[in-house]
Amino acid sequence: MRPAPQLAPHARTLRLQSPDSTVQYFEAGAPHAPAIILIHGLQDEADTWRHVFEHLAQTHRVIALDLPGFGRSDKARRRYSVPFYTRVMLGLMDALKVGYATLIGSSLGAMIAETIALTQPARVSRLVLIGGTIHIVERPAAAPHNLVQLLRLPANDRRYFETLRQSPQAAYDSLRPYYANLDSLPQTDRDFLFQRVNERVWDEAQRLASLSVQMNLAVFLAFQGRRLAQLIPASPIPTTVIWGAEDRILPIRNGTARAARQRNARFICIEAAGHLPHQEKPEGFLQAIAQVAKAR
Repeated sequence: MRPAPQLAPHARTLRLQSPDSTVQYFEAGAPHAPAIILIHGLQDEADTWRHVFEHLAQTHRVIALDLPGFGRSDKARRRYSVPFYTRVMLGLMDALKVGYATLIGSSLGAMIAETIALTQPARVSRLVLIGGTIHIVERPAAAPHNLVQLLRLPANDRRYFETLRQSPQAAYDSLRPYYANLDSLPQTDRDFLFQRVNERVWDEAQRLASLSVQMNLAVFLAFQGRRLAQLIPASPIPTTVIWGAEDRILPIRNGTARAARQRNARFICIEAAGHLPHQEKPEGFLQAIAQVAKAR
């Protein structure tokens, strides 16, 4: 899996000691500029930031990684969970000598960023949540809603991927719920996504990592996530919640509810965007981030 052209010149590899893992990450910008760390979502990789990475690096030290289990990072057989990824992110920050940073997370990445902000607030200067939060008030329709569905998830997931592997077009069409209008993307973007999703569906190690995340996420949100959510109202971290107006993966009501729960949080809706506004409407996303940078 080759990195997107916008990220390829900035690729680096790092061996973390705790937790033990090798990660691929991308870094650009002045070393002593304010740091931004970008955290992607489930079954994604750092390439999700391809349209905004270099722009953000004009004014910040920008770091984006492939979470272990995804992209070009280690895909060892292990338990993948929000707490595990929290340790990965803190280990990465320590290794790169980043004392604190603005954390920008998408979907699962938003849950990871929010967990760090609530448990290690000294490491976070600002928090940006894109289409994700641990404060779930309306669950995704596709998420397991009971123990029986959760136990059936491994078999259902395997059958689903076997179906996608039989048809490259079906694999590409599986992306449609993540965008307000997949067909309206530039042709270069559609070509990139067609190749990328077909690389993903044949990556068995990544499929198993994603399945592990899904199995553990239900438990995390039911127990640890619920306890952490009680800390949100008192959080001192300036927080911006960004949601695509046409998000069909995680309903927008979760975003408005999350912003309303914290006094120093703001909500920004990006029109004509789905679950990945930084991909679908990068200009609108960058305008929102510029507002974050100006806010005091």
